[in-house]
Amino acid sequence: MDSLGNRTPGMSVTVACRQPYDFQLSRRAADSFGGASAHQPALKLGVRLDGVPALLEIKQAGRDSSLMYAGARPAPSSPASLERMAARVLNADLELEPFYAVAAGHPVLGPLTRSMRGLKAFRPSGLFEMLVIAVIEQQISLLAAHSIRSRVVARFGAEVEGEPVFPSPETLEAASLEQLTACGLSARKAEYVSGLAQAVVRGTFDLEALESAPSEEVRERITALRGFGLWSADYVLIRGLARPDAVPVDDLGIRTIVGRLLGDGSRASASETAALLAPFAPYRGVAAFYLLVAQRLV
Repeated sequence: MDSLGNRTPGMSVTVACRQPYDFQLSRRAADSFGGASAHQPALKLGVRLDGVPALLEIKQAGRDSSLMYAGARPAPSSPASLERMAARVLNADLELEPFYAVAAGHPVLGPLTRSMRGLKAFRPSGLFEMLVIAVIEQQISLLAAHSIRSRVVARFGAEVEGEPVFPSPETLEAASLEQLTACGLSARKAEYVSGLAQAVVRGTFDLEALESAPSEEVRERITALRGFGLWSADYVLIRGLARPDAVPVDDLGIRTIVGRLLGDGSRASASETAALLAPFAPYRGVAAFYLLVAQRLV
């Protein structure tokens, strides 16, 4: 198996992604949103494996292959832990063929799915990170959100071999509101992040339970948190939990691209966005993602 480095003792596994899968296209898409750079030979991310900061590296096993090499330093407690993390980040279990069948006859989505065959969205490495991202991105540009997130990570997170690792709930629970606002968060958002961290640390909000809960139950649990509305819940569902039919129809970017490519050219309303995406159920969120990527890459 390929070596992923020998600076510290590590571990490597192979991860099979459901076909079709285009790793390089997916990396380019992530890069277009300000994610991991597609210019490096391996995808490198700072993650928490078994609660310990680690460097995750993912390489393609062969050209046009859906088999990945995933390595971590330091080594986690078991290969299964590493395999689960890599599969999560890669969205490895997402089946695209049923979505392609739904979109095949559509004049816009049909050609897009053929030109971007194998595209999958990368997922954040953990649900706590995803929920904090949802708070940060509320009602601001992606550029501003990335800047604030970077400052939060630099102030409260860790670093492994130069890669930042998102802060733990315990670290953000202990942070003062003043320290959070110093990172660029508004006073309200600082309260929301602090409240979320407290709920996770104290056990009143169960992150693991969200993984298997029905989508409507997930929405109910998330919107019960202070500062989290339906936009945040659906954003977490599609991006953090990989529920392919979830779509935050209130999102301005989604409303704009759906109206431009599927509607009359103007920004669609939330209800119009829902109606225009309805033919792609149960893959409305995946359809929205393909439209968003199309304006960046195609």
